[in-house]
Amino acid sequence: MAESLVGAGGWGYFSGGLEAYAKAFRFVEVNATFYRQIADSTARRWRAQVPSDFVFSVKAHRDVSHGDHLRASAQARAAFAQSLRTARLLRAPFVILETPASLRFDSDQVKGLRNLAAMAPGGTSVGLEARAYAGSDLPASLRRAMGESGVLDVVDLSQSRPRVAGDAQYTRLFGPGPHNVYEFDDEELREIDRRGRDAVRVAFTFHGVRMYSDAARFLTFKRTGVFPQATPSRGLSSLEAVLSPDARFPSSKDDLVRQHGWKVIDLDDRTRAHAVCLLSALPRQTFHNVGEVVQALADGVPDAKKG
Repeated sequence: MAESLVGAGGWGYFSGGLEAYAKAFRFVEVNATFYRQIADSTARRWRAQVPSDFVFSVKAHRDVSHGDHLRASAQARAAFAQSLRTARLLRAPFVILETPASLRFDSDQVKGLRNLAAMAPGGTSVGLEARAYAGSDLPASLRRAMGESGVLDVVDLSQSRPRVAGDAQYTRLFGPGPHNVYEFDDEELREIDRRGRDAVRVAFTFHGVRMYSDAARFLTFKRTGVFPQATPSRGLSSLEAVLSPDARFPSSKDDLVRQHGWKVIDLDDRTRAHAVCLLSALPRQTFHNVGEVVQALADGVPDAKKG
């Protein structure tokens, strides 16, 4: 059975910071290392704040992937060496390169990737998220270089499968929503789990606006086989619960579907689904508050979905 590491892209928005985060999860991807070099003292402090079995992953500095476009110049190699040093201090087994969507790999970049991968010490896996090829095939030369160098093909398992075979997988989970605005329902999380069964070790990192709740629900499913509730209520009451905190009025049906249809609600005790499954039944009119939305749906939604 595959070892699963489940966590989120950082702890910056987690109430209580890293120590509190480490009580909920045993894995995190450090994104701060992409934007700035981390002092050794900071890395040591982070390591000391978490249990011994807690696992970090380090995102390589942008000077490597965006500044030098993976050509492995002296500046890029120095930046990557510092990312590897931070990973060593954190005892992180993964260092992830994210390249911009505009970067189409030519022979120089493929060679650069090989050179950078060769810098990683034993026990450290380099992963590549080649955003220019999200959802499509990798160039043959790049795929071959990744396979020969042991570079992980970092994909969003909710959208596609890895294109380079290996004993380990690393996935950065965003979903199909624009600007990371998305929450995974039960069936999507089940499919992510199924796609992660082909490797011995799989790291699942959630990155959407609901990354902590997504990761927590997925982790509960991995441990128990059952998904926890998304809200304390069901049906229309659950929809009301997810709309009430931030829905703005007046709003049209299209506004509500676009702004809130991605959120997950509890249809019943066993089913979590996107709010769009109820909102799509709204009549085309202007709504002035959540109560009007719920009332309009109550007339056409089956009793089992009314909560």
